[in-house]
Amino acid sequence: MKRPDFDSIKTYEEFKKYKWYRNELSNICKAHGLLYNGTEKKLNEVIEAYFNGVRIPPRRDWYTNKLLMGFVNDNGVLMTFDLGFIAVSLILITIGFINKVRGADEVAYVLPVGFGLTGLIVAVLFTYWGQDLDVIRSYIPTCGDKRFTRAQIDEQANSEKTVPLRYGDILLGPDMLIGVSAGVVAVAYGDISSLWVKKTWHTRKNQDYHIYKIIVRTKKGKRIVISKCERDADDAVETIHERCLQYNPQVKILKTRYSLLADEDSPKQITEGKGVWNSVSSAEEQQFIKHLTVDGALKERFISFHRRAALIFIPESIFVAALAVGITYFLATYVGIAFPILIFVLLPFYAVYNLFNTLYWIHKDDIEFYTVEISGKDKKGYSIRGVSYYKFGYIRKLKPDKEPQIGDQVILARFKNEFSLISDKRE
Repeated sequence: MKRPDFDSIKTYEEFKKYKWYRNELSNICKAHGLLYNGTEKKLNEVIEAYFNGVRIPPRRDWYTNKLLMGFVNDNGVLMTFDLGFIAVSLILITIGFINKVRGADEVAYVLPVGFGLTGLIVAVLFTYWGQDLDVIRSYIPTCGDKRFTRAQIDEQANSEKTVPLRYGDILLGPDMLIGVSAGVVAVAYGDISSLWVKKTWHTRKNQDYHIYKIIVRTKKGKRIVISKCERDADDAVETIHERCLQYNPQVKILKTRYSLLADEDSPKQITEGKGVWNSVSSAEEQQFIKHLTVDGALKERFISFHRRAALIFIPESIFVAALAVGITYFLATYVGIAFPILIFVLLPFYAVYNLFNTLYWIHKDDIEFYTVEISGKDKKGYSIRGVSYYKFGYIRKLKPDKEPQIGDQVILARFKNEFSLISDKRE
């Protein structure tokens, strides 16, 4: 039975006649400004309510624009938990200091302060890593010399004259430049006096990569990060500059700036994240890489690698946590200080979460394989034809006996948003 377009369906009873996958339900809800996170059952309930005339908005219903709404709701997953964690940690620290002032026993203030500081550090780190801080800032958007409300930014983002850039979630509105990947940012074109790219070096899981930030300076000297992405930003800056010239002919593009470790000739390497996902998707559209159906044995080996890595992480984290407790006890007993090393006690909880998260995505079968061609090779890894700026390395456990050469066809595997070359043999 051929499935019609969603907007042509008039009733929920008609909608239920067809098979809809969870990602399709989520995309439908997102396109119609509805809650799009949750289980398949939850999303069906949201759509049923929509047909009944009831709109269930996203958790943070700050914007109606798809891109702005997506950033706030996708990246603020743990925001409520993190803010609660910070509040509890501050309460513990306060109790500890009150007990200290009152002259209570050492245990009465050392433990609350120790656990409070540990919790505060963990909560702050989780807020930073999860982009929750950018989401919190998006409630009162960062603006240039002229302040805009959320409603004004949303209106500009929804305008028919707004042009989206593929790079870094940037919107060229009729009157303002809107950035999303570094939090919701809006700057009037007439406020901008100069703009440039800042390249910073990072590492993740023994892989080097770079973040490219597009920064503008307003006429009053205010610096604002418009976008941060894992793709080279030169073309995006040129496009923004052309738009700004219509409002201020004096706008300048400054030379790219580099962090200490990000020199101009340093290699760009990454095997996971939004940047590589965008790059691989672009290469697929241009037919440089193609989907591949592999045999069950290879797929099972790939799944087993991720499952085994998640399982091994649990005893490793328990050992680290036990060591942290021992060191903390020694310092508190024999040295008389309470060092907030107890942060490592939470590592086993993360390991358990990582295991369940891995098993969840394995159950969802969120795994794809591509056939690709090696276009370059150096000590940092392999380049893939059509995939610009990124280098890939082999999963050690699945590394083939014979290293491929330039021009060889190999298999690129994706699990969630992680990519790895896994074989030099084409089936």
